[in-house]
Amino acid sequence: MKTINFLILLISLLIVISSCERKDVDIFIIEGQITDDISNQPIEGVEIRVDAIKSSSGMGIISNGKRKTVGKATTDRNGYYKAKLKVFNGAQRLEISINENNKKEGYADGYLDASLSTLNKGASTIFNHAISPTAILKIKFINTSPQSNADKFILNWCNCGQGLTKGIINRENCGTVKESEGGQWIGEDVCGVYTIEAVAGRKSDFSWYVTKNNETRLFLDSVFVARGVLNEFLINY
Repeated sequence: MKTINFLILLISLLIVISSCERKDVDIFIIEGQITDDISNQPIEGVEIRVDAIKSSSGMGIISNGKRKTVGKATTDRNGYYKAKLKVFNGAQRLEISINENNKKEGYADGYLDASLSTLNKGASTIFNHAISPTAILKIKFINTSPQSNADKFILNWCNCGQGLTKGIINRENCGTVKESEGGQWIGEDVCGVYTIEAVAGRKSDFSWYVTKNNETRLFLDSVFVARGVLNEFLINY
């Protein structure tokens, strides 16, 4: 008899707990396909993380904001993913991070933002997304004659395009002058190389400042970054 009473009590507690959980969260399901934005082919092994956000700004980054990871998934060989989300009450938006920190090599990251009011309760909501492939771009710069110790060079590269890449992944010095604070190269014998992971299949924009004879000039250029090859650009200043 005591055993039966204990089982009844245990079942009652489980019912209460499960009821509380249902009141504390809303269940949503999202699914979709992640593809290559050039080839349109599906991408396997892309990680997806979903954050629910409650904030007066909708971004969860100011005072009294709230952010919580509510689901994760990884794409299969067909690029498909499916995530069950347990979203806390009061959440307003979802931020879907795709390939965050470029964990899938050779691809940029991506983000989707969605209002919870647009999601289907009791059914899946589809979020397809295309992410950009990346390729290596090497920009080499050399100080040419006439030269002086007061010469200055600064390179600015824009990490622009469909998603973010790892950016500058290596800096080489092929001259005697070393890069100083703020990315400046000051002196005569400047020779350097920036190795950059850039978005492939489009132009990569960059600019550089050159100071010579007490005159500073701004230069603008771009290079088409082809996929699957080493892309190079030379600056003689």
